Amino acid sequence: MARQDPPIHGYQVPILRGVWERIQTFGVLRVWGHFWAAFCLFWGLLALTYWGFRWLAAPFVLWLLGHGALLLLTQWNVKWDEMAMAHLRRRYKSRYDAG
Repeated sequence: MARQDPPIHGYQVPILRGVWERIQTFGVLRVWGHFWAAFCLFWGLLALTYWGFRWLAAPFVLWLLGHGALLLLTQWNVKWDEMAMAHLRRRYKSRYDAG
């Protein structure tokens, strides 16, 4: 029978998922999801102020479409925003320029 050493506290504890995974809300990266929701809420309040309740559904539909697009991007690649920013800053070469 093998001898079992007492566990070393703080060393053999599992690492939390939030340390090595990007945090998501409803399947979308948290920062982009909150930004998109705040943007659509702002336009919803503007629509409510200027046109009344009958146009209040339009920003909600816009939020659903945008959230779906962000969800598809996140499922395609979790680091899609880092890749887009690197491409915009010209630090990410296309496959034709990489050779």
